[in-house]
Amino acid sequence: MTNEIQDNYRDPLTAIWDEQPYADDEEFTEWFLGLTKVQQILFPTYWLDVEVCNGGFHQYFTNSTAHHAPEAIIGFRELGLNDIADIAQHAVAIFGETFPRKRNDREEFLAAFVGDDESEWNPFYKLDDAFYQALKIPGAPEFHDHDRFTVAAKNYVSEGEI
Repeated sequence: MTNEIQDNYRDPLTAIWDEQPYADDEEFTEWFLGLTKVQQILFPTYWLDVEVCNGGFHQYFTNSTAHHAPEAIIGFRELGLNDIADIAQHAVAIFGETFPRKRNDREEFLAAFVGDDESEWNPFYKLDDAFYQALKIPGAPEFHDHDRFTVAAKNYVSEGEI
Protein backbone atom coordinates (compact mmCIF):
# COMPACT_ATOMS: atom_id res chain seq x y z
CA MET A 1 0.00 0.00 0.00
CA THR A 2 1.42 3.36 -0.91
CA ASN A 3 1.98 6.16 1.58
CA GLU A 4 -0.21 8.30 -0.66
CA ILE A 5 -3.26 6.16 0.12
CA GLN A 6 -2.32 5.88 3.78
CA ASP A 7 -2.07 9.67 3.97
CA ASN A 8 -5.56 10.15 2.53
CA TYR A 9 -8.08 7.68 3.85
CA ARG A 10 -10.73 9.27 1.64
CA ASP A 11 -9.09 7.96 -1.53
CA PRO A 12 -11.20 4.76 -1.58
CA LEU A 13 -14.28 6.98 -1.38
CA THR A 14 -13.45 9.42 -4.19
CA ALA A 15 -14.25 6.80 -6.81
CA ILE A 16 -17.78 6.38 -5.46
CA TRP A 17 -18.88 9.94 -4.53
CA ASP A 18 -20.64 10.52 -7.84
CA GLU A 19 -22.10 6.99 -7.98
CA GLN A 20 -23.94 7.16 -4.67
CA PRO A 21 -27.70 6.98 -5.12
CA TYR A 22 -29.56 9.46 -2.96
CA ALA A 23 -32.45 7.09 -2.52
CA ASP A 24 -33.16 5.72 0.92
CA ASP A 25 -34.42 2.35 -0.18
CA GLU A 26 -33.30 -0.86 -1.85
CA GLU A 27 -31.43 1.07 -4.55
CA PHE A 28 -28.98 2.39 -1.95
CA THR A 29 -28.67 -1.01 -0.27
CA GLU A 30 -27.88 -2.72 -3.56
CA TRP A 31 -25.27 -0.08 -4.42
CA PHE A 32 -23.74 -0.27 -0.94
CA LEU A 33 -23.40 -4.07 -1.08
CA GLY A 34 -21.44 -3.70 -4.34
CA LEU A 35 -18.70 -1.63 -2.67
CA THR A 36 -15.39 -3.03 -1.51
CA LYS A 37 -15.10 -3.92 2.17
CA VAL A 38 -12.91 -0.87 2.80
CA GLN A 39 -15.53 1.36 1.16
CA GLN A 40 -18.33 -0.31 3.14
CA ILE A 41 -16.48 0.51 6.36
CA LEU A 42 -15.32 4.03 5.49
CA PHE A 43 -18.38 5.36 3.65
CA PRO A 44 -20.88 5.27 6.54
CA THR A 45 -18.32 6.06 9.27
CA TYR A 46 -16.97 9.02 7.31
CA TRP A 47 -20.45 10.50 6.85
CA LEU A 48 -21.45 10.01 10.47
CA ASP A 49 -18.20 11.62 11.60
CA VAL A 50 -18.47 14.58 9.22
CA GLU A 51 -22.14 15.29 9.90
CA VAL A 52 -21.98 14.92 13.68
CA CYS A 53 -18.83 17.06 13.86
CA ASN A 54 -20.56 19.68 11.70
CA GLY A 55 -23.85 19.90 13.56
CA GLY A 56 -24.41 17.03 15.94
CA PHE A 57 -26.46 13.87 15.74
CA HIS A 58 -29.65 15.86 15.18
CA GLN A 59 -28.25 17.27 11.95
CA TYR A 60 -26.89 13.88 10.92
CA PHE A 61 -30.23 12.13 11.36
CA THR A 62 -32.09 14.79 9.36
CA ASN A 63 -29.77 14.26 6.39
CA SER A 64 -29.88 11.49 3.82
CA THR A 65 -26.47 10.19 4.93
CA ALA A 66 -28.03 8.83 8.13
CA HIS A 67 -29.67 6.11 6.04
CA HIS A 68 -26.62 3.98 6.79
CA ALA A 69 -26.29 4.73 10.52
CA PRO A 70 -26.48 1.00 11.41
CA GLU A 71 -23.61 0.32 9.00
CA ALA A 72 -21.62 3.17 10.57
CA ILE A 73 -21.88 1.43 13.93
CA ILE A 74 -20.53 -1.77 12.39
CA GLY A 75 -17.80 0.26 10.70
CA PHE A 76 -16.66 1.96 13.88
CA ARG A 77 -16.39 -1.46 15.53
CA GLU A 78 -14.35 -2.75 12.58
CA LEU A 79 -12.04 0.25 13.01
CA GLY A 80 -11.57 -0.62 16.68
CA LEU A 81 -13.53 2.41 17.87
CA ASN A 82 -15.99 0.57 20.08
CA ASP A 83 -16.64 3.54 22.35
CA ILE A 84 -17.64 5.66 19.35
CA ALA A 85 -19.78 2.79 18.04
CA ASP A 86 -21.51 2.62 21.42
CA ILE A 87 -22.31 6.34 21.33
CA ALA A 88 -23.71 6.02 17.80
CA GLN A 89 -25.71 2.97 18.92
CA HIS A 90 -27.26 5.00 21.75
CA ALA A 91 -28.20 7.70 19.24
CA VAL A 92 -29.81 5.16 16.89
CA ALA A 93 -31.67 3.55 19.82
CA ILE A 94 -33.52 6.82 20.46
CA PHE A 95 -35.59 6.00 17.37
CA GLY A 96 -36.83 2.80 18.94
CA GLU A 97 -36.53 -0.86 18.10
CA THR A 98 -36.42 -0.38 14.31
CA PHE A 99 -34.22 2.35 12.88
CA PRO A 100 -36.11 4.39 10.25
CA ARG A 101 -34.07 4.26 7.05
CA LYS A 102 -36.23 6.85 5.31
CA ARG A 103 -35.22 10.45 5.90
CA ASN A 104 -38.82 11.66 6.09
CA ASP A 105 -39.58 9.16 8.84
CA ARG A 106 -36.58 10.35 10.86
CA GLU A 107 -37.54 13.99 10.35
CA GLU A 108 -41.12 13.33 11.48
CA PHE A 109 -39.89 11.49 14.56
CA LEU A 110 -37.55 14.32 15.52
CA ALA A 111 -40.19 16.99 14.85
CA ALA A 112 -42.15 15.59 17.80
CA PHE A 113 -39.45 16.93 20.15
CA VAL A 114 -40.32 20.57 20.82
CA GLY A 115 -39.17 23.27 23.16
CA ASP A 116 -36.91 26.25 23.45
CA ASP A 117 -34.13 24.57 25.36
CA GLU A 118 -31.86 22.19 23.45
CA SER A 119 -32.53 19.50 26.04
CA GLU A 120 -36.20 19.62 24.95
CA TRP A 121 -35.90 19.55 21.14
CA ASN A 122 -32.64 17.62 20.73
CA PRO A 123 -32.70 14.10 22.17
CA PHE A 124 -29.02 13.71 21.21
CA TYR A 125 -27.54 16.77 22.91
CA LYS A 126 -25.64 14.78 25.57
CA LEU A 127 -24.46 12.24 22.99
CA ASP A 128 -22.96 15.00 20.84
CA ASP A 129 -20.54 15.98 23.60
CA ALA A 130 -19.72 12.34 24.33
CA PHE A 131 -18.96 11.82 20.62
CA TYR A 132 -16.68 14.87 20.43
CA GLN A 133 -14.80 13.77 23.55
CA ALA A 134 -14.41 10.21 22.26
CA LEU A 135 -12.86 11.47 19.01
CA LYS A 136 -10.08 13.34 20.77
CA ILE A 137 -6.63 11.85 20.88
CA PRO A 138 -5.47 11.94 24.50
CA GLY A 139 -2.71 14.51 24.91
CA ALA A 140 -3.14 16.02 21.44
CA PRO A 141 -3.48 19.80 21.12
CA GLU A 142 -7.04 21.13 20.92
CA PHE A 143 -6.83 21.97 17.20
CA HIS A 144 -4.91 18.88 16.14
CA ASP A 145 -5.21 17.82 12.48
CA HIS A 146 -6.17 14.27 13.39
CA ASP A 147 -8.68 12.62 15.64
CA ARG A 148 -9.13 8.97 16.60
CA PHE A 149 -11.42 8.31 13.63
CA THR A 150 -8.96 9.77 11.12
CA VAL A 151 -6.08 7.75 12.56
CA ALA A 152 -8.14 4.54 12.61
CA ALA A 153 -9.39 5.12 9.05
CA LYS A 154 -5.88 5.78 7.74
CA ASN A 155 -4.60 2.64 9.42
CA TYR A 156 -7.49 0.62 8.04
CA VAL A 157 -6.83 1.83 4.49
CA SER A 158 -3.10 1.12 4.79
CA GLU A 159 -3.87 -2.46 5.92
CA GLY A 160 -6.85 -3.15 3.64
CA GLU A 161 -7.49 -3.80 0.01
CA ILE A 162 -9.17 -1.00 -1.86
